[in-house]
Amino acid sequence: MQRIAALLAWLAAAPLLTLTLFAQEPQKRPVEAAPAVQAPAAPTQAELDAAAIAAQLPSYPLDLCVVSGEPLGSMGEPLNLVAEGRLIRVCCKGCTRGATKNPAEAIAKIDAAVIAAQKPSYPLSTCPISGQELGEKAVDVVHGTRLARFCCPDCKQAFLKDPAPSMAKIDAALIEAQRASYPISTCFISGEPLDVNGAPQEFLYGVQLVKVCCGGCKRAFQKDPQAQIAKLREAQAKAAAEKPAEKPAERPTEKPAEKRG
Repeated sequence: MQRIAALLAWLAAAPLLTLTLFAQEPQKRPVEAAPAVQAPAAPTQAELDAAAIAAQLPSYPLDLCVVSGEPLGSMGEPLNLVAEGRLIRVCCKGCTRGATKNPAEAIAKIDAAVIAAQKPSYPLSTCPISGQELGEKAVDVVHGTRLARFCCPDCKQAFLKDPAPSMAKIDAALIEAQRASYPISTCFISGEPLDVNGAPQEFLYGVQLVKVCCGGCKRAFQKDPQAQIAKLREAQAKAAAEKPAEKPAERPTEKPAEKRG
């Protein structure tokens, strides 16, 4: 009987024990789903065209309209068009139709002008992909309005798949080639010595080396590059005009031949 009484007492207390155990266990908060990460919106065609113009305008090689042959600017502000990812500049609205109707013809003229303008001062003698010497059979490729040269068609194809590494090598070589002969020692924006803050900021505008004294002057250049590059070229022309002319090297005086007795 005692055992039965004890069992009944335990059963009576069991609900209380169960409630106590549940009460002591902390409630788990529902797991919130992580917010969905939205992929960045694809650039619009207008944005792509604006980027192409900004990248290709600094080294655009022609000052004539590719359609009419008239000087750019002779009929107002030139018009910048983009066809097949390439910048084409025309003198007026009337020429836009001709440029867009047959862009391949316009691009061929631009490519020929890029090669003619940049090949004489091309800074590499080796292929930026294979490292092989550029021989007589080197392949010329126009990327935007920049010249890149390769040792063979296979390297050309590798470049077209991923142009960035090769263009970085060409850019570095252009800067190195122009650094020693850079004609001015002051920042053309601030007027301060180029080394006032340590090593100057160096970058390319098209294929031309630009040096400024600090990041602030670099940002000022980037806000209005066409106006700033005009200032730079004016400063360089002034420095060249003020540079004293180098005297021609004197030829050594030849001693008269001694007479033999």
